[in-house]
Amino acid sequence: MSKRAVIYARVSTDVQRDNFSIPSQIAECVNYATSKKYTLLGNQFVNPQNGRDVPPDYPLAIPAYVDDFTSRELSRPSLDATISFLEAYGFDVIIVHALDRLARDPYIRQTLEREFNKRGARVEYVLGGYDESPEGEVRKDLDATFAKWENTKRVERSLRGKHRKAQSGKWVAGMPPYGYTVDLDAMGGLDVIPEQAEVVQRIYRLYTDEHYSIREIIDILNGDGSVPKKGGQAWAKSSINHILDNTIYAGYCFFNRTKRIGKRDVIKDRKEWIRIEVTPLIDTATFEKARLRRKENQKYFRKRPKHKYLLNGLVRCSECKHSYSAQTSVHKRQSPKPSVMRCYRHRMASGHCMNKQIAVRVLDTVVWDKVLSILLNPAALEEGYEQSIEQQELNMARKIAQVETLERALLKIKHRRQNLSNAYLDPDIQMPKIEYLDQKSRMDEEGNSIEENLINLRQELATIPQPAELEMLKQFAAQIAEGLLPVEDLTLERKREILNLMHIKVLLHPDGEVDLDGWFNIPELEKGLLGSSSLRQAGHLCNLLPLRRLRLQVPPRHRNIHGRAWMKFRRGREKSQFVKSVAQKWR
Repeated sequence: MSKRAVIYARVSTDVQRDNFSIPSQIAECVNYATSKKYTLLGNQFVNPQNGRDVPPDYPLAIPAYVDDFTSRELSRPSLDATISFLEAYGFDVIIVHALDRLARDPYIRQTLEREFNKRGARVEYVLGGYDESPEGEVRKDLDATFAKWENTKRVERSLRGKHRKAQSGKWVAGMPPYGYTVDLDAMGGLDVIPEQAEVVQRIYRLYTDEHYSIREIIDILNGDGSVPKKGGQAWAKSSINHILDNTIYAGYCFFNRTKRIGKRDVIKDRKEWIRIEVTPLIDTATFEKARLRRKENQKYFRKRPKHKYLLNGLVRCSECKHSYSAQTSVHKRQSPKPSVMRCYRHRMASGHCMNKQIAVRVLDTVVWDKVLSILLNPAALEEGYEQSIEQQELNMARKIAQVETLERALLKIKHRRQNLSNAYLDPDIQMPKIEYLDQKSRMDEEGNSIEENLINLRQELATIPQPAELEMLKQFAAQIAEGLLPVEDLTLERKREILNLMHIKVLLHPDGEVDLDGWFNIPELEKGLLGSSSLRQAGHLCNLLPLRRLRLQVPPRHRNIHGRAWMKFRRGREKSQFVKSVAQKWR
């Protein structure tokens, strides 16, 4: 009686899917099925010429299940599909080219064969000629054991060669990153592609200097026709994130950084990493500046809102330092037009210290009007920037000295670790193993602590104010003062750009008072800007070099706006009077 059969083929990686392994496996399995007079069936199809998946109506398509997956896993996409097809429709034989294509590990092979046998199907191998006798099972176990041993030796030889190549300072890991091409004669084994390098530099400039978001950068690149790594496709968020995270653009990368345990990549001890130097596309300060901004975004942007907000990510709690999240609430009512409320919200359910919210219109008006008054005082703006730059330069000099000190200390620890290893291996010294491991553990902990401090210091060195930012602010303020740029015509994006250039941060206190931090300076004795009565009402000015903190005041009845209080506030006349009074007060 003729039997129904399906074909299963496998390679270990998707890169190997493009070679001739799959077509050769499919061809021999088809010949085997023909010789046995089996009927082939299945709901997945491949092209016998290249082994790629094709639809059922493709000419000469062969029903077959193909995985590009490691044999160490019991669960594989196409193997799971084979079992599902067996349970739904049924077949008698699953044809596999060789025993190691199903699994190299004897335990995994036996488990999979039992799963198929339990469902009424038998696994047959084209190579090996195994029968159903006890001798055939023993031969399977022996062949699987040797296949596992051979694979382990192959992996060991491959890793040894890769380590040797990395230690010689050459790129190892497969496909080069965007902006580079493999060239063994170039620095680090990678040569720069000028057109792609310009795109990388532009991405960093837009992100660090011009404060564009990742989504805005994607729109710009897709709009001007810049080609990503895979030509013909649009830029994606993952591509931009990878470029901003990859140290190779700053001139270095690491090999042997992780190891695979199960399905997870685990970071190895830093002393096992192998550093490879390549031609940098950006300077280290720019890379660290981008890394610092990403770190702050992850910390303070809890959720990306649907709508745009002026102070999104800039409002922080003075108690727990968490960011207020921007939120839009739509309340349906009897009239056709629903009520829309936008606010900055603090929630205990999100791990914050209290439940609190403040209306967007209230806080945005108070903060922006104060920022505008600072811009119209060029002396305060310039003095604040000069103080910031001076203070940051002093801090930078100290941090550079700290970096040099830590680097010397790290070098000493490496020498001490090497001397300790030499002493342990010296038969004349006869150091006890317990003593060696104890000293080595202490040195490793000290070295890891120093390396973490070095990483933090290098990130902080990227935050020094740039004179170009001050010039942009002065030009903007001059245009407003001369009436060339009407304040009411400013877009939300333009206002946000100004806040970023001034490095504005808004600290909201539980009592509703607001501290405004930024690179500006308003002397405490300068009464002309606010007036003595307003100054007393606003609280106090607090000098936090290199920043200036200015305390503002939000009326008590507008600090928590919700329920009936919000319905009362939203009345046009009362809201208009309040906004006008706040604007007049802070000008």
